[in-house]
Amino acid sequence: MMRSLITRTAPAAFVSVLLLTLALGAPVINAASGAPRSVFLHLPEDAPVPELSLRAEQLPSGRWRLYLDATAFRFTDICVTDADAIPVGHAHIIVAGQKIASAFQPVIDLPDLPPGAHVVTAILRGQDHRAFLGPDGLLKAEIVVRIESGSQRSFINAKERDLS
Repeated sequence: MMRSLITRTAPAAFVSVLLLTLALGAPVINAASGAPRSVFLHLPEDAPVPELSLRAEQLPSGRWRLYLDATAFRFTDICVTDADAIPVGHAHIIVAGQKIASAFQPVIDLPDLPPGAHVVTAILRGQDHRAFLGPDGLLKAEIVVRIESGSQRSFINAKERDLS
């Protein structure tokens, strides 16, 4: 009876121990090697770090145009499978945690957004879609676009942002 119980529970115990070891060990292994290469693109230490700022402008149609002012970065629509660590690529435009567009040039028109305050984030990406990492983390910028119900709309620089 005892042997039968051990025979039935041993595989489950083994799998549990294996999963626990992976769950505890993986963060330690990843921390030692840095950010995963398959997700992030590190610029060489001697390369200038790109800087990004955003401006937004309401068009006569009521839609918004986003300007991505980047230094030490070149926009391109050419994508490759394994990009070199050079500051060339595009930006992903994120609103409410969802990618809404890719900017292959420094000017992009945003799709219609519902009334309210929206944090618009641009994240610089390499030609293979990996996100660029600088000394302080992701190379990104944000701006808050506040859309009032009706025709009056405004934007707020991220430094002044207040979503209330």
